[in-house]
Amino acid sequence: MQKDLLKCSFPAIACFLAAFAAGPVGAVPPAPHAELQPVTFEHVRIDDPFWSPWIERIQKGTIPDLLEVAEGQGKLDNLRIIAGRKKEGRIQIHNSPDSDLWKIMEGAAYTLAWRHDPELDGVLEELIELYAEAQEEDGYINQMYMLPRDHPQSPPNAEKHRQGPGREQRWRGTIEEWSRGIGQLYSAGHLLEAAAAHYRATGKRNFLDIAIRKAENIYRQFPPGKPIEYADHPQIEIGLVKLYEVTGEKKYLELADHIVHHGHHARPPDLGDRESWKPIREQRKAWGHAVRINYIYSGATDLCRHLGQPETREALDSLWHSIVDRRIYLHGGVGGPAHAEQLADDWILDNARTYSECCANIAHGQWNHRLNLLTGDAKYADLVEIEAYNAGLSGISLEGTEYFYTNLLAVTKQNRRNPHSGVRTRYLFCCPAKLPGFVAGIGRWIYARDERGIYVNMYVGGEARIDRPDGAVRMTQVTRYPWEGSVTLTVEPERASEFDLCLRIPGWARGRPMPSDLYRFDDPAPVEWSVTVNGEAVDAKALDKGYVRIARTWQPGDVVELRLPMPVRRVYAHENVTFNRGRVALMRGPVVYCLEGVDHDFSVLDMRLPDDSELRAEHRPDLLGGVTVVRGQGLAGGTEPVEFTAVPYYAWQNRGIDEMTVWVIESAELALGAAGAQQAGPLDAPDPHNLLTAGTVSASAPMVAPNTLNAMRDGKLPSSSADKSQPRMAWWPRKGGTKWVQCTFEQPETVARIQVYWFADHPQGGCGLPQSWRLMYLDGTAWKEVPNPGDYQIEPDRLIDLEFDPVTTKGVRIEVRLRPGLSGGIHEWRVMPEQNIDG
Repeated sequence: MQKDLLKCSFPAIACFLAAFAAGPVGAVPPAPHAELQPVTFEHVRIDDPFWSPWIERIQKGTIPDLLEVAEGQGKLDNLRIIAGRKKEGRIQIHNSPDSDLWKIMEGAAYTLAWRHDPELDGVLEELIELYAEAQEEDGYINQMYMLPRDHPQSPPNAEKHRQGPGREQRWRGTIEEWSRGIGQLYSAGHLLEAAAAHYRATGKRNFLDIAIRKAENIYRQFPPGKPIEYADHPQIEIGLVKLYEVTGEKKYLELADHIVHHGHHARPPDLGDRESWKPIREQRKAWGHAVRINYIYSGATDLCRHLGQPETREALDSLWHSIVDRRIYLHGGVGGPAHAEQLADDWILDNARTYSECCANIAHGQWNHRLNLLTGDAKYADLVEIEAYNAGLSGISLEGTEYFYTNLLAVTKQNRRNPHSGVRTRYLFCCPAKLPGFVAGIGRWIYARDERGIYVNMYVGGEARIDRPDGAVRMTQVTRYPWEGSVTLTVEPERASEFDLCLRIPGWARGRPMPSDLYRFDDPAPVEWSVTVNGEAVDAKALDKGYVRIARTWQPGDVVELRLPMPVRRVYAHENVTFNRGRVALMRGPVVYCLEGVDHDFSVLDMRLPDDSELRAEHRPDLLGGVTVVRGQGLAGGTEPVEFTAVPYYAWQNRGIDEMTVWVIESAELALGAAGAQQAGPLDAPDPHNLLTAGTVSASAPMVAPNTLNAMRDGKLPSSSADKSQPRMAWWPRKGGTKWVQCTFEQPETVARIQVYWFADHPQGGCGLPQSWRLMYLDGTAWKEVPNPGDYQIEPDRLIDLEFDPVTTKGVRIEVRLRPGLSGGIHEWRVMPEQNIDG
């Protein structure tokens, strides 16, 4: 990035307990309809062997590197152009570029509350000054919609871009013309959230003032009571509540309420019969874009905390159950394998084609944090913990500079090339920008309070100052969680004080990997946890909403010790999850494990783990930054005894590209379709770029060895159409006439392109090129030809491309007319899913 963003240096702020001495802009009452109140991050100082190195990495490496990437993308130059600093060049078009920058700034603020860094503080000051110069007098700020299209520094042909950037598109995008004008409210929400965090961390008003001017601009544009036509990605609601919580200005809460209940938060296409298009009070099943819905649910839960709203609360409970009971992955991932980044239907949890975008996983965690505050129930904090140590943390590399977009649970070595297919990459879009705040802001989720006491939701070392009616309490935690289940808490009230200390007993310790029956342990018995106060045991078996409640008069220096044994647990999915039948996953404490090929000289995808194999934990300080691994004996290829090592899922793909799986074969009967089978189901690790690998393939006639249905989806291209050195799909010995091969899916998929490589060994053999062919799709129960297909080419020795108008279907079929006297076949068939990335 340019040097002018690295020059400024500011004196260090005081210690974290005094960092908020400036006080809030206005007195903010607690959320009156919530069981618990948050202990905000500026009152928490992390000093933890697991999290502290991560936060330091974020502060020293991740944030400067992301700003350098933003500089290279032109996102900072865009602001300089708008502010009048840069007189040459043109605006570069991006999807919501300011949201990326504001999320980075939010993450930076969390690190400054953890430890002041004068250089980073100076960088933020430069960015804030740049935004202040770029902001218009009426408060509007969004670099995509500020210059008119005829401005000499506007992008060429802006009106033809799918977002339609330019001043002319300000507040004009509707749900029918998505994605025109996208990101204006979404980005503003990240501005408000970042500015509130910056103010809490530093006590400075300069960033907050920009946010207040922007909020006033939005209030004038969308005043409560006025219909809202503009449609956008949710997030503004979260930001408005955060702004209310630091200013006490009720109009921001009223505006959030108006937008949540009267705005347009869905996006086309829609897989749930427009359920996500309904007012949120009327929704009962979670459908839609996985990030969007978790954002709007978070904002709506905030409103329930502050305003009550029982109808919205009832809807949110149903929506939560529709995800957690049937549609969440073991690692906490949400979304997919449906197209357009949406949730699939019940029980469809494809490990290799999961979406589980980093933003969606983190958003699900932040929603459950709010539900914990609303209800006082520890089951929601259980899900926060799952995200924190698994599908949230997995998005960022151990070096802190490379990122996933999706978080897959099974991969092969093939077709691994980007953040969507299992390779962390240095880039900047929604996920890399979101991850620093998730990691550095972990202090937001540790403590909560009510009139009766203090709640410990996460076990993270450090100190916290928690204000109570009878005086502040300093809490100190010492722990090596998640590798060890021992936690020591020192309670230091300002004076002897009577209150309850409530310790969450994690779901995994209570015998449940998740707060539903979607997943279960082989042995559901709770572990034998124990609690002592000053060395004396207390009754810890009776739980109140998942918490051990210790009521006493606390003296300064009282010491509480919690012991949580951490056995290695086998996990099984509900029988309705067909992808995991006959498979087992491993957990220890809150950590989900996986097998990586780099640790083994055999394929982890076909290793079998017998149900009687002994499993043992072993801490490896030399591996992946210091982790506890799980070791045991399996059967390579289902038969050969081998030793295996399972590593924490969050740390995978830090040692190169190799196979990986979370769900390991356990059943001896589990196998792919045999060579002569007439049907073959999904492959062990489907290729996310080829729907054929995730569906069930069948043909108009049984296969005769060496022909096999799976050959046409093994990812191997032959040297020529006549190559017989590898298996292929062929209708041999049947000759002439019409034949077919097809693939059906468990859920509708949107397809607009396929590729096919013909098998033809004639005249040396009996298979020739087809006389003609066509592509069909399943429309209800009828097979129809795809609309507007391109040229049905019939050529040997290459992949044939066929494009057509998109169809959403549960099946595709290649129908061929064979030449008289000849059979025919296919070496490779690829069915490409439609890509529709929103973030």
